[in-house]
Amino acid sequence: MAKLKAALASQQHSAAKAAAKKRAQQFEESKKQSIKASLSGSRKGEKRKSKLSLKDGLSQKSSPQSIANGPGERETSTMRRKLNPNQRPVIPFQKDDSILLLGEGNFSFSLSLLYPPHNFHGSQILATAYDTEEVTYKKYPDASDIVKELREKNVRVEFGVDATGLDKVKCLGKGRRWSRVVFNFPHVGAGITDQDRNILTNQHMLLKFFKSVEPLLTGGPPSNTSTKKSKSKGKGKNRSTSDDEDEDDREEEEESPYILNDDDLSSLPITSSAPKEMSIPTKQGSILITLLSCPPYSLWSLPKLATKPPTLTPGTKLLQPRYDLVRSFEFHPELYSRYEHRRTIGWKEGLSKGGNEEIRGRKGMARTWEFVRRSSQEDE
Repeated sequence: MAKLKAALASQQHSAAKAAAKKRAQQFEESKKQSIKASLSGSRKGEKRKSKLSLKDGLSQKSSPQSIANGPGERETSTMRRKLNPNQRPVIPFQKDDSILLLGEGNFSFSLSLLYPPHNFHGSQILATAYDTEEVTYKKYPDASDIVKELREKNVRVEFGVDATGLDKVKCLGKGRRWSRVVFNFPHVGAGITDQDRNILTNQHMLLKFFKSVEPLLTGGPPSNTSTKKSKSKGKGKNRSTSDDEDEDDREEEEESPYILNDDDLSSLPITSSAPKEMSIPTKQGSILITLLSCPPYSLWSLPKLATKPPTLTPGTKLLQPRYDLVRSFEFHPELYSRYEHRRTIGWKEGLSKGGNEEIRGRKGMARTWEFVRRSSQEDE
């Protein structure tokens, strides 16, 4: 009996030893495969990088830049090199748009709309700032020259315009409407250190803006860039941006038919400086708001403020209007060649950053949301 037990124990020990050896061999083999795959991937990456560098070098050598094409072609060629070739960035404007710009800082975004690839006529733009003209020039040293150029190109520039009280602003003109109202990087700039109060203050500002701007939007059929839902559901398409589905709204993002591509860059007309009256299109107007997609801005819940706001506008007994979210998309500063982002507090020498690094250097990317008035203000 003792011999039998000893034999069984010896057999179990041998089996366990063999199993351990097998596991060790499998581990070593797996390790070798992992190292091999890593080296292979690294070599492929180096080859791909080398090919891309060679391709870029050849394309730059073989791409003639005629003096006859002017600075616009050189600028747009630079855009092509800067933008990710796998992305098809959205330009949310159409050539017939009447554009109201709110909360401009140094007015560089307004100026960018006069240059390729946009080429708007100055008469189609009304650019406004919250600050007085004197304060604006103190906060943004480059604003004076920019405003001078805008006015020379027939852009109307106004100061002291509060986006939360547009009904009281006489310079907007009685009964005038806009097909695109742009509010880039809105912020009260009150220096509130308590984050909760800061968020609430900015949310109230946005709600008052949504109430204030509603009567100023053009009416008519939806424009090509403002279709709420895609009929094709994106089948067979290589979409330019990923679909954005707000947690509450589940609105589907639609790709703009007005997309920047290589053919568009040199074929768009150059803006004429000849005086011209603003033309108001008959189509559904929309609001474009751009924010960074990182805290604290992401905590403002912008889509929800527009689509599912409180019943009353803050501080009033007026009903708060509701909007539909058409789409959202990444904001590419490279598409706006003269644009230089500035913070609400102004330019601080030694602290502020040029070259749109105030946008690119943050954790979240800049994103634009487009809203249209809801046809029925009743609860769904």
